[in-house]
Amino acid sequence: MGGLEVEFNERRISLSNKKINKLDEFVFKVSQILEKYTDYVIVSGYVSILFGRSRGTEDIDFIISPLPLEEFKKLYEKFIENGFEFINSDDPKELFEMLTDKQAIRVCEIGTIFPNAEIKLPKDKFHLEALNQRIEVRISDRKIFISPIELQIAYKLYLGSDRDIEDAIFLYQLFKEYIDHEKLQYWKSQLGVAEFEL
Repeated sequence: MGGLEVEFNERRISLSNKKINKLDEFVFKVSQILEKYTDYVIVSGYVSILFGRSRGTEDIDFIISPLPLEEFKKLYEKFIENGFEFINSDDPKELFEMLTDKQAIRVCEIGTIFPNAEIKLPKDKFHLEALNQRIEVRISDRKIFISPIELQIAYKLYLGSDRDIEDAIFLYQLFKEYIDHEKLQYWKSQLGVAEFEL
């Protein structure tokens, strides 16, 4: 079997020969539950890991569209039915209030702490862009949604740790022939990292 193959087609990326690990399976499970009740997008470190960057992570960041309390209660119950628990609280109303108060809530599989999914509502225009312009990633018969690559690269540069910059460079090298460079420069400017040369 060959290495990971990435096919980029505007708003869809297809991955072939990807070896699915436990972290990927966790992400698939969480994504499948979330998408029954609301839109979601995965941002930050897992995006690089998904495409083959070798580094660890303890949490996966999900941004979700706002949903009413009754739908959130159904979402909560679906997680519980599927063997998950919430780290912050076991009261769905309290969790909902945390979400709407712009705090993140965390969910993990029962008996584990890591990995966990950090779930939050959009807190700024960058999160809204990530959600509204999300990219579908197909892996065999599964799909997940991630942030636009241009925004992901710029945001990682903005975060600025060594690991974040390495993530940005990794994604840029992988997708530089396919991404919209004007859009990348726009988001770099918006985030105050326009001078950073990749």
